Amino acid sequence: MTTASRSDETRAVNLASRLPARPVVFAWDLHYSCNYRCPYCFYNEAGWTELAKKNLYFEPAKWEEAWTRVHGLYGRCQLRITAGEPFTYPRFDELLERIARLHDLQVTSNCSQSAAIRRVAERISPDALEIDCTYHPLMSELEPFSDNVALLRERGFVANVCFLAYPPQMPRMAEYKRRFAERGQYMNMAIFWGKFKGEQYPFAYTDEERRAIKETIGLEVGPETVNLEPLSLRGKPCGAGQRYGVVQGDGRVFRCGQLGLERQSIGSLFDPAFRLSEAASPCEVDYCRSKEFQVAWDASDRETLLRENRLR
Repeated sequence: MTTASRSDETRAVNLASRLPARPVVFAWDLHYSCNYRCPYCFYNEAGWTELAKKNLYFEPAKWEEAWTRVHGLYGRCQLRITAGEPFTYPRFDELLERIARLHDLQVTSNCSQSAAIRRVAERISPDALEIDCTYHPLMSELEPFSDNVALLRERGFVANVCFLAYPPQMPRMAEYKRRFAERGQYMNMAIFWGKFKGEQYPFAYTDEERRAIKETIGLEVGPETVNLEPLSLRGKPCGAGQRYGVVQGDGRVFRCGQLGLERQSIGSLFDPAFRLSEAASPCEVDYCRSKEFQVAWDASDRETLLRENRLR
């Protein structure tokens, strides 16, 4: 860790999650619509127009009914709401207010929708909602983004900044971390999965880039460095589909984000007979790109990976 990064850490406040651990977690792809077109977004490959066919803009009461059934089955769960951009969803504040009565909420947002953010901040309790604020420097300026992060924090919400180690963005990542730290805002790092200039990342990171990422994080090994050196997990017993599921925009449920083909659906949230699986099953993919391991793996494996970035 450099002297500069140590100094920045003393000014930034890393707001740890206050939400309790829940036995069941769902990632909810609320809708496939976004006001940004980031070159690294994995939705670009599937195609936004094609994905938009899955969007079901039901009345908030319709979604509430479905999540009420889930509550009846599994109690209060944690819902990790992504999209597209969730704050562009119609009547998003009303939707969150209804669902927050049933489940804990974490929302991933580009924090570009200032009016919608303010409505949510005025309507929802920070005891039931946290915001993961993803900064996209290729699409937005730092100051207005940081202003919205500050607003959320002033209202009592857990709101940290997340920054992707995408090669064209990496030369300024230490600068961005410093600038956020000057406002008391902590910047987490995310590892890039995808292709750039024909190379597949994170495998294509150079030794120098890996050092720069770790130096910006300020840690050699930790939660943010997992997947910097990926490990194959195919065949490993995993609770994805048992205590974790991904809900797509049309309500269909999948074991995890990488098993999202129509034939791989394990049911629909709108089916009164929907249930998660009763037992863990072997992983069907090579790498856990979306960190399902955080909730879907046994505790010993999770802790080993987070601590040592490897499986024993």
